[in-house]
Amino acid sequence: MARKPKRRWRRIFIPVGLLAVAWVVGLFIFVDRIPEVAGDQDGDLHTDAIVVLTGGRGRVELGTALLARSAAQKMLISGVAPNVAPRDVIPATRLESAILECCVTLGRAARNTRENAVETAGWVAANGIASLRLVTADFHMPRSLLEFHSRLPDTMIVPDPVKSENVRLSRWWLWPGTAFLLAGEYNKYLAARVRVLAARVADRN
Repeated sequence: MARKPKRRWRRIFIPVGLLAVAWVVGLFIFVDRIPEVAGDQDGDLHTDAIVVLTGGRGRVELGTALLARSAAQKMLISGVAPNVAPRDVIPATRLESAILECCVTLGRAARNTRENAVETAGWVAANGIASLRLVTADFHMPRSLLEFHSRLPDTMIVPDPVKSENVRLSRWWLWPGTAFLLAGEYNKYLAARVRVLAARVADRN
């Protein structure tokens, strides 16, 4: 009689154990593919626009520097709070007023990465954008690219990641804070991937 409960536990633990192993392996692959250095932050590659996702240090600064170097003609900063003025985001010391007024749009509708992509898609369509630089944190780039490619399949997207000061990608598993953050981001990435795939299947049907 004792064998039946053991078999039941095995039926539970074996699939759960395999899923846990797959999740851990996937997490290591996910972190290994996080871009640590941008490929073209010197601005040699010209795109139609720059899109900056708010939420971390250095993002607006990098986007502003690229715009000032004429790496693109326009810039959208997505995720700006409703009561924030342009000069609160970009000080006068970083960008000339003429460029700020003509070429910078503050997107105020997005509250998360998916909404960043939706907001950007509308802005891209309204401005005839064919290529853009995407500026966000390094660990946030994979999920951002997933969302943006889903909404902008015909737009060339150049990733320009910003290195996060408090996220150690080298031997990240030794740092609890970094490991917890990356595991959470990986879970968000998996959820976004499932949602994007489900949407594609629904569209085909």
